[in-house]
Amino acid sequence: MTSKYFVAIITFLMLTVVGQAQDAYHIYLQNRLQTNYGLPAAGGVWALPNTETATFATQQNYGGTTANLTPATQPFAQARRRSVVQSPNPWDAGHLYSNQTAIQMGDKCLFVVWAKGSVRNSFANIFAENGTTYNKEVFATARLDTAWTLYALPFQSTANYAPNTLNVGLHLAYTTQNIDVAGAALINYQNSVTLPQLPTIIYTWYDGVEPNAAWRIPAQNSINQIRKSNLNISVQNTQGQAVLGAQVRVEMLKHKFKFGSAVVSNMFNGGSNYNTIYEQKLTNLDGRGHGFNEVVFENDMKWTGWEQNWFSSKAEKSSDIAWLNARGISIRGHNLLWGGWGYSPTDINANQTPTYIKNRIRNHINSILAYPNLANFTDWDVVNEITEVIDYANHFAATPGYPTGRELYTQIFRQVDSLIPNAKLYINDYVAIENGDAPNNNIPLFKSRIDELLAAGANVEGIGFQGHFGVQPTGIPKIKSIYDDFYTTYNKRAKVTEYDINNYVPDTTQAKYMRDLLTITFAHPSMDGFLMWGFWDGSHWLGNAPLYDINWNLKPSGQAFVDKVFGEWWTDSTYTTTAATAAKTTNGFEGDYKITVICPDGSTSAYTAPRSFT
Repeated sequence: MTSKYFVAIITFLMLTVVGQAQDAYHIYLQNRLQTNYGLPAAGGVWALPNTETATFATQQNYGGTTANLTPATQPFAQARRRSVVQSPNPWDAGHLYSNQTAIQMGDKCLFVVWAKGSVRNSFANIFAENGTTYNKEVFATARLDTAWTLYALPFQSTANYAPNTLNVGLHLAYTTQNIDVAGAALINYQNSVTLPQLPTIIYTWYDGVEPNAAWRIPAQNSINQIRKSNLNISVQNTQGQAVLGAQVRVEMLKHKFKFGSAVVSNMFNGGSNYNTIYEQKLTNLDGRGHGFNEVVFENDMKWTGWEQNWFSSKAEKSSDIAWLNARGISIRGHNLLWGGWGYSPTDINANQTPTYIKNRIRNHINSILAYPNLANFTDWDVVNEITEVIDYANHFAATPGYPTGRELYTQIFRQVDSLIPNAKLYINDYVAIENGDAPNNNIPLFKSRIDELLAAGANVEGIGFQGHFGVQPTGIPKIKSIYDDFYTTYNKRAKVTEYDINNYVPDTTQAKYMRDLLTITFAHPSMDGFLMWGFWDGSHWLGNAPLYDINWNLKPSGQAFVDKVFGEWWTDSTYTTTAATAAKTTNGFEGDYKITVICPDGSTSAYTAPRSFT
């Protein structure tokens, strides 16, 4: 069979599916998807028109202006330039298309579009959504390259869509920018493929990923300076004389810096959903008996989860806390108030009066912090997501004593501080490092809320930077500048409290970002911890945990974590005492150590104690 004949057969098969002759671009696209990703050449229905001219005839543009382009040396022949200005919402300017053929619930679809930005940090949301409810079938915030780049997002339809009821396209109003768009196509493979067979193609890049990036050497120097100290060891007999020929092992047991994860109470310590491997990993991530040194309960301590015993009883959670503490694992509390109706017990929604709400909050905080073992937490997220979750503040606003409504938060901080004065009190939010590269990242709003609390006398002692990163994770220099800004402004301790990353990001990039975000966080003098929001795909809110897949295989990003925390940043050394080394100074990472000495006569002494650092 000649190649010409083969192409003719493919074209004939496509015709039987779509019912009309497609243009050269659509033939190219089908062939590319077949060749590069093994998709059936004739297995899909064009849900948008199968020619560029007909597709662009259905385009919908709003916000900004549109101009026609004739791109050179591209597989497509037509393009549009959308010129938009920055707006509070990315969706205030858009470029959309609607489905021309019906899509059934369960159909496997692939949205394809080519785009490029006028500058490297151009942004757009790429999505498919219900044209009435705006429910997203697929969504990703993408950083656009300055060269034409193919983007493809797969989804399995969650509803039936008659023609002109599903929109696909881009939201563009992140900043004032020019975005060029071409080659939009929506292919409905129905049930001829499984969803994992459809490719996710997205330009993934973050500033600072380069091996020679300027931030790397200063970060390493900072780690050596602020995370290491000298340990002086002198090996002597009972008469105070140096012992020569002794074997000395300096063995690190755990970091002072907190490396941890969110956990679920019923999955360890014999809980109702007990998982042996899950429990083992808490204390053994590196195969040598070293695990997390801090955890946070994912949902158990949230107001409704606590009162309704979502995963385990209060007594069982108290037992879990004791189990963790007995293994040297500290715990941070999350959270005492998440000020939205949707995050509150149902009786509050039925009794939305200021007096009732204040009494319920006061009683809840008194009750949970008085429960056995909970007062031992290292820190608490007192208020969660103060910038975006504002139902309580709005409800209290303009009532007596609450001009802004946020005075409520100061009262809560004062109450908590009086009950657990030894715990660090945190304000926890996602608007800072998650959205750092976005022009409308809301960092000024977050800082204004902190300013307000401090001015009112609230004892805000820590800043929690959530880290649920999207397809385009924030650049490392920007992360550092945010850490610098908050530290310079407030001189407060801080932690990354909820790290994970979008599963559209390739595994190799996830590993690089884990490595780099860990490094810049460990290198910063304000930072005390780095906690993931779950570590195993089998118990993760997005099914894409940083460390382990569903079968407990260590992911590339998990390997990056282990290599850094228990490898590069770990101290374990052995030496033999001589006249020069009977008294020796070891420069090691701050943490807990075990010192073992085997004397020439075979006797052994071991010392296990926390290192003390000032």
